[in-house]
Amino acid sequence: MGVCITLCFILVLTLYVGWTLYFNNTANRNTRIAKDQTAEQKAQDLEKLGITFQTAHTDAPASSVLPKLMAGAADIRPPTTTPPAPAPPPSPATLADSPSQPASLYPVESSVKELPMLETSDEVIQAMELLDQYWKTADWKERVPLVAHSERVAPLMRDYYGTQGASDPEPGALVSKARYQINGTEILYFSYASSRPTGSLEIAMLRGPQGKFLIDWESLTGYGEMSFQEFRTKRPHEPVLMRAYVRLFEYYNHEFSDSEKYLCIKLTSESGDNSVYAYCERGTPLAQWIERDLATTGPAGFKGYTMLISFPPNAQSNQCVNLDKVMAQRWLKLP
Repeated sequence: MGVCITLCFILVLTLYVGWTLYFNNTANRNTRIAKDQTAEQKAQDLEKLGITFQTAHTDAPASSVLPKLMAGAADIRPPTTTPPAPAPPPSPATLADSPSQPASLYPVESSVKELPMLETSDEVIQAMELLDQYWKTADWKERVPLVAHSERVAPLMRDYYGTQGASDPEPGALVSKARYQINGTEILYFSYASSRPTGSLEIAMLRGPQGKFLIDWESLTGYGEMSFQEFRTKRPHEPVLMRAYVRLFEYYNHEFSDSEKYLCIKLTSESGDNSVYAYCERGTPLAQWIERDLATTGPAGFKGYTMLISFPPNAQSNQCVNLDKVMAQRWLKLP
């Protein structure tokens, strides 16, 4: 009898310990999954703005939760030890051995750091009030004081609303907000639900002359020197600054029918209702940089580029163009 009681006790104790460990492991796993999902969503939001963590440097230590992200801005925790000094950005020339294209045809790597954001601070409240004022203001001329670099941007707004006949995207519900330092420039970042191809509308706000945050209007609207329709109609041979959603694509036709010679990317307008295909020669530093930067977008993902594109002489179509330069791997173009 004593042996049976002992065995029953051992069995009960084993089951108790086993179930305790099981439930603890399940709870820990669910916590890790929730953290992963939160960090992944923040990384995706930033990539829509054009900030890529795969190629970015940060002053924060790398996240152990998201090892695939090489910088930890998506999930920053206080370091337990003093982190090593951030490495200087590698020379763009390391992307390729060929000197056939200058490094200036694509942007250098970004330095991204997430900063603390106190939502009840005066500057954040002021920024939210300014955004609300912007959406309620119908006349673009009255919006000029609300945008960063207003003296330079005002003529662009006149062109966008007057000449191009474009309009602002409609924001949905506020999804997220954060504060970052990118290449030494502090920004407030807001993400809204949207009907845009990415499903979101990203807004960056920069400090103005009086220290208040103002809207970066160019990245908000996806401003280009021409509308996609005008660009396709006029077929300019000189490079034109355009902002677009980009991804790797397989379309080879007309002057660019040789898939072994050219790399193709699809450029989609900010509204998603127009597109062109841009090409550069494979094996060049520009092509290698693009392949690296867009490698994680997948078959349906997008990134936002600010580019210079043009039509080849005697263009055979209105949809196949030269990719002359990538000025920024985001719509937000910083110094």
